[in-house]
This record gives sequence, structure tokens and C-alpha cells, in this order.
Amino acid sequence: MWLLRRPMRAVFDVRRRVLAFAALFPHIEAKSAMALELKSLVLSRSRRDQPAHKRLDARRARITSATRKGDWSLAVEIRGANHEYAVRHALNLINELFLVLHETYPEYLVEHFGLSTE
Repeated sequence: MWLLRRPMRAVFDVRRRVLAFAALFPHIEAKSAMALELKSLVLSRSRRDQPAHKRLDARRARITSATRKGDWSLAVEIRGANHEYAVRHALNLINELFLVLHETYPEYLVEHFGLSTE
């Protein structure tokens, strides 16, 4: 229970060292403006122009997103013994993604997460 007081599912694949948030945002078309904006934010985390506290060190973790069957997912591949680092960055990014939805796509949160219209 986090952000919208609804269960959020995270699965850690020990063998692949991947923490996945499958269907984090349901009912999103892969080529929609919203999907592209979310993906852009995820990709931006690895760029050098990001502030240090937001930038993800690719030597320690790698974050990817994907849209499959209308569900937008996020995954973080943990490299080495950087579990805390990777999880912290993933959770901070998820928080920021929800902020983008609150600011830009509030109707989506109302429709799919039961957020109040007020």
C-alpha cells in the first residue's frame, strides 16, 4: 500500500537480479503521449545532465520500462551488491512518475486508481 492506498506488487527475481513492478500503470497504450512521457522520464535517469541525486549509475543498476498488453511496467536490474541503491532509486522514480500523472494526467488516476476528482 503506497501512494494511492492500493496494493502495489513488486517481484524480485533472484536469479536475474531484477526487481519488477509489473502492470504498475494499467490500461496505457504503448504509443500514447502518456506512455512516451513516462518512458522518457525513465530513460532520462541515466543521462549525465541529471542531478546527482536523481541520476542512476549504470554500473550499479539499470532501470527499464515496457508496455505490454496495455500495461506499463518498470524493472530495475541490480548489478553487484547494490540492492539498497537500486531499490531506493526505483522507489524514488515511481514516486516521481505518480507526480507526473497527478500533474498531467489526473483523469487517468481518477479512472484507473479511484483517485478523487477533488
